[in-house]
Amino acid sequence: MSELLKNNTYLRYALLAVAIAVGSSWTNFGHLCGDEYSQIFEFAAWKLGYVQHSDLRLWEFDSQMRPSIQIWAVVGVYRLLGLLTTEVNPFAVNYLIYLLSGILSITSILVITGSFIQRVSPKYRDAFVVLSLFSWLVLYTNTHFNSENICGHLLLLGVALLHDRVENPGWGRLFFVGFFLGLSFCCRFQAGFAILGLMIWFFVSTWKRSQFTRWVFLCLALLLTIAVFNVLLDHSFYGRWVFSPYNYYFQNIASGTMDRYSGTSPWFTYLFLTLIYLPFGPAYVVATIHQVIRYKTDILTWIVAPFILFHCLIGHKEIRFLLPMLGFMPVLIMVALDDLTRRFSFLEKNIGAIIKVTWAINIIACLSLLVPSATEIGGWGYLYTHYKKPTVLYYDGSIHQKLLYYKRPNLTVIGWRKGDPLPIPPGHNCVMAFNPKNHEAKPDYPMVYSFFPFGLESILPSAVIHSVGYFNLYELKSIETK
Repeated sequence: MSELLKNNTYLRYALLAVAIAVGSSWTNFGHLCGDEYSQIFEFAAWKLGYVQHSDLRLWEFDSQMRPSIQIWAVVGVYRLLGLLTTEVNPFAVNYLIYLLSGILSITSILVITGSFIQRVSPKYRDAFVVLSLFSWLVLYTNTHFNSENICGHLLLLGVALLHDRVENPGWGRLFFVGFFLGLSFCCRFQAGFAILGLMIWFFVSTWKRSQFTRWVFLCLALLLTIAVFNVLLDHSFYGRWVFSPYNYYFQNIASGTMDRYSGTSPWFTYLFLTLIYLPFGPAYVVATIHQVIRYKTDILTWIVAPFILFHCLIGHKEIRFLLPMLGFMPVLIMVALDDLTRRFSFLEKNIGAIIKVTWAINIIACLSLLVPSATEIGGWGYLYTHYKKPTVLYYDGSIHQKLLYYKRPNLTVIGWRKGDPLPIPPGHNCVMAFNPKNHEAKPDYPMVYSFFPFGLESILPSAVIHSVGYFNLYELKSIETK
């Protein structure tokens, strides 16, 4: 990375990426997927003592299959801020976590880019750095704390460290390779598919060079990291000895629970799920196929191919499951681009126009960074900011938008449905969270918050409204000015 940043242009690119992360950590605030919230932030809130066991997603918690390393990271940041203030703001905690996630992501991208830049044709190296840092999907996911993103960037660090000195890696370097690979596995067990392919490739490589002991040492470093950051941390979190990787396998694969509740898809589903992620989705598909066919014994092939293959064989499929491979895509694209433009004259003649159209679409897609990734966050932010005294919230929203991690300790949340009484306790604020999608009559109280400003809720197409998760807040009573 240090060699890469000696280029002043690349250094400016890196600083711009950091600046974007500083901004998007706030504008794109919120969890990227439900599991990021319910199995990391809400589990952390339980450990911190302000969310009850009954409020958790009990299947994942009671089956003890969620690795706790990221949960402990949230708890650590929360308690660190607690040393500086008497009241910890969960929004400040998460902004810091998202920003640190962005810095980790940018660092790993720069490290992997610096490691593989010599593979890229000199005429494409500037484009390689730009693609690595500024594709909209990279910018969008960088600042999120979901396991797919964090494990992917830890994997990039481990692979880059190994690749830089792959013919004769020192013992210290091998330890840190094992450390980062182990952390990647501890965040998301499916990273093991890519790690398994890498370890097989490295076994063959060391065997040919009579350096088998280095492979053994890397295995030991990897297993030691898993023992500390998975087994020991999980014991501390759950209060008993557990092996969450096995629990995860048993619940999701062996028992078929995930397939029954979440559904299954054909093995080729990821092909179409990836293609629709314009503008670079088609390039990801073509470059990956090209890599596997053309460079069968390459280190990247043995990382990417097993990861994708095993995910194709698993019944339940979501595009986010492939996110750990995103950081490898720029290398594959640039290598494929160089090979294919030499082979096809039509592609070489039109590559300039293709690039212009692609980046125009990419810039438009970057506007998504200005919208919170969890749109229901706004309602909880309003509650936190405007109701500091004891408050009762009658909640009529979706269970998936019940984000108790963001509530003040003196906020009491009571489930409510149309026709239920609305008692107002003395000495309390009283607010209702109403789901406007249920087609019931709006409450006859002042509306104090809506996700859609300027009356857009009544103007925008219903398809847009229904695609957004949100609730409106109606105020029954306020004691804030008393």
